[in-house]
Amino acid sequence: MRPPALLLPAAPALLLAAYLLLRGAPPPPPRRITLSSAATPPSPASAFRRPTPLPAVRAAAAAYFPAMFDGTPTALPNAFLEGDANPCWRVGAQKHCLPAFLLLGVYQAGVRDLYCRLLRHPGVARRPASSPSYYSQVRPDWPSYVRGMHDSVDAGRLIGEASAVTFHFIWVHQEKFNQPYVEAMGRFWRECNARTNAQKLEVPHRDCMARRMPEAREADAAMARKAGLPMHPDKGAVAQERTFNVPQLMRAAYGERSPLLIVMLRLPWRRMHSAFWNYVHYRNRFGASAEGESKWAAESVAAFRRCEANFTTDQCALSFESLTRENEEVFYHCDQLIKGMYHVFMPRWKQEFSRILALRAEQYYSSTRQVLERVIDFLGLQPPANRSGWSELLSPAKQVAGYRPKDAAAPLKRHPTCTDGVAKREGGS
Repeated sequence: MRPPALLLPAAPALLLAAYLLLRGAPPPPPRRITLSSAATPPSPASAFRRPTPLPAVRAAAAAYFPAMFDGTPTALPNAFLEGDANPCWRVGAQKHCLPAFLLLGVYQAGVRDLYCRLLRHPGVARRPASSPSYYSQVRPDWPSYVRGMHDSVDAGRLIGEASAVTFHFIWVHQEKFNQPYVEAMGRFWRECNARTNAQKLEVPHRDCMARRMPEAREADAAMARKAGLPMHPDKGAVAQERTFNVPQLMRAAYGERSPLLIVMLRLPWRRMHSAFWNYVHYRNRFGASAEGESKWAAESVAAFRRCEANFTTDQCALSFESLTRENEEVFYHCDQLIKGMYHVFMPRWKQEFSRILALRAEQYYSSTRQVLERVIDFLGLQPPANRSGWSELLSPAKQVAGYRPKDAAAPLKRHPTCTDGVAKREGGS
C-alpha cells in the first residue's frame, strides 16, 4: 500500500500559524507567496530540471576540490570495481570505498535512531552513528573522508552514512563552496575596522560592510565561473544560485554509480519546535519558555517575509545572509525556519538523483517496523527471518539528542491555516 503523500509547505507563515495556534493566539491571515516578479529573476528550479552533465560536474569538482581527482591513492578512479556492494576501487593492496547509501537528513527527525537500528542489520557495516558531511562542510577534506571508511571496506557489507546536515544546503551549509565569499568578507571586516574614527563616524561599520557585500558575492561567482558552472544568473543580480552545489558535488563523486539516498522528513513546525529545545543558543537569546519560543518563531518569519519583499522564496532560502546586511544581522539567519522548507531542496536533489526514499518521521515514530521494512527493501537487504531478528533491530533505545522539558509544547495539530500555500506533494518514494 502506498504511504500518504508528503506535504511540502511553501511558506514560513505556516510555521508561525502553528505556533500561535498552540499558544492560543489567532493565526495570521493566509498570505500568498509570490515566487517571481518582474523585479526579480525566476528561480532556476525550472531551468535546471535535467541532470547536470557528468563531465561538467566532475570538472567543477576538480576545480573546487583537486584532491578528488589528482591521481593520488584516495583520488576517485575512472570506474568503480564490478560486483562490489559499495562503490570501491583499489590502489595496490589498499581498497577504498564510498558509502552505498546515505541518510541525508533532516535534523530533529530521527535520522540517528534510524541509522543506529540499521547498524544492527548483519548486512550493514558498522560505522559511527553520525558522520560529518564531506559534501556540505569544510572538514573533512577528501583524503580524510575516504580514509575514514577503511575499517569498513572489507566487511562485505553495505557501507552507510548518516549526516543530517546534508539535505538542506542553506547558505551556512554551502561552506564547502562559499569560501571565496567568506574570505572576502573577513578581509573587508578587517579593512572597515582599521579605518580612522572620523571615517567610522562618516560611514558606520555596518554600512561599510554592506557596501562590500557585492564584491564578496562577485568573488564567489568568479570561482563558479572558473569551475565551468557559473551562477544563475551569472552577472547583474544580487541573488545568484549555484549550479554546482551539494547535490552536484555528490554526483561528481559517484558518477554513474548512483548512491541510495534516504531522507526523513518531519512536519516543519514540529521539527522547528524540537530544534528550539535542542540548541541552547535560541533559549539563551529568547528565553527557555513557550513565550520565548513563540517570539523566536515570529521574528524568524518576519525576517524571512522582509527578504521575500525583494527576492523570491527560493533565493531567500538558499542565500539568505549573503543577500543583504539586514539579513546577515538576523539571529542565526532564520536557519531553522528555512530548514523546514523541503519544497526548496527536494527538487534540486531529484534533479541529480533518481533513487531517493522519502520517509515521514511521524510514521517512523508510530510504526517503526513498517518503515524499517521499507528501508531494508530499498537497500536491497534481506529482512530478518524471525522475531529474534526483528527484536535485534527494534530493541535499541531510541537515539534522542537534546533536552525536552516536561511542560514543553504538546504535539502540534494540523489546522486549515497551516496548510494554506502548500505548493507540492511528493510521493513517499
